[in-house]
Amino acid sequence: MNIIYIACAIFILIGLKFLSSFLVYLILSIFLTILIYPVVAFFEKRGFPIFVGYIFSAILVFIIFGSMLMIVDSSLKEFINNASFYHHKFNLAFEELNRYLKKFNLKIDFSIINSIDFVQIIKLFLAKASSLVSGFLVVFIGVSFMIFESKNFGKKIELITNNKEMLKIFFKNTQKYYLIKTLMSALTGLLVTIMLLYFNIPYAYLFGIMAFLFNYIPVIGSIVAAIPGIFMSFVTYDINTAIYVTIGYLIINNLISNVLEPKFLGDGLDLSPAVVFFSLLLWGWVFGIVGMFLAAPLTMTLKLALMSNQKTKWIALLLSK
Repeated sequence: MNIIYIACAIFILIGLKFLSSFLVYLILSIFLTILIYPVVAFFEKRGFPIFVGYIFSAILVFIIFGSMLMIVDSSLKEFINNASFYHHKFNLAFEELNRYLKKFNLKIDFSIINSIDFVQIIKLFLAKASSLVSGFLVVFIGVSFMIFESKNFGKKIELITNNKEMLKIFFKNTQKYYLIKTLMSALTGLLVTIMLLYFNIPYAYLFGIMAFLFNYIPVIGSIVAAIPGIFMSFVTYDINTAIYVTIGYLIINNLISNVLEPKFLGDGLDLSPAVVFFSLLLWGWVFGIVGMFLAAPLTMTLKLALMSNQKTKWIALLLSK
């Protein structure tokens, strides 16, 4: 019987991978709806029609994401225009680093990094920006339909699952996770931006946005987001500045991830840290970068589904802390 379960799980994963280009929009729409719906419900409870809360939420989302896109677009274009300057600074910085390491009989070969055409990568990203915007519009339309049909949709899910309590736990935990995660990510981005502005690091707002977005990715997100800021501080100034910026990132990330988030989230999604890490790899393989952002709530959904069946409950317990 266990072999059958494993075979079914593999078959389902392959199916999800095959349909990922479509399912990504659906999953993003569902989780964004869960995040936005409390705002709509807030207005609805005070006697306003549902579309008032929806319009307020839509305006807020467009202002936030529109501002972020404008900052990213202008920063990357500015970097392309100054690419030759930063390439020269890059060579000087690594020559200085090698002179410093020579005291310890060490040397770094940066020819591989130097051979990477960052300008071409950024140009490709900007060329695909239109598809990102169109993808966002598809998700936004999906969210619109889901919000207006939220009550009927919820009743349908209750009938299918035949477990009203499980559905409440899912929505409550997911809303709590994303609300707190969004606030903590915003705080991370703000603190990183302030820190980089203090050290006068170029593109501080861009790196702040990266810190905000990548904080949603468990385990490795904050580490990945710190690399460009540290790298730019090293290239622009010197090793000492890069060390100070690294310490700044460590303080901010540890403060948010190890102090504030656990305090407000409590048990959070009640998932083992090892499970969160491997789920990051699994959902990243299935849904790409979107899967990494949604790894924790997707795994929580899977855990709740396993908990609802006595035969698979033991698997859900293994996923818990």
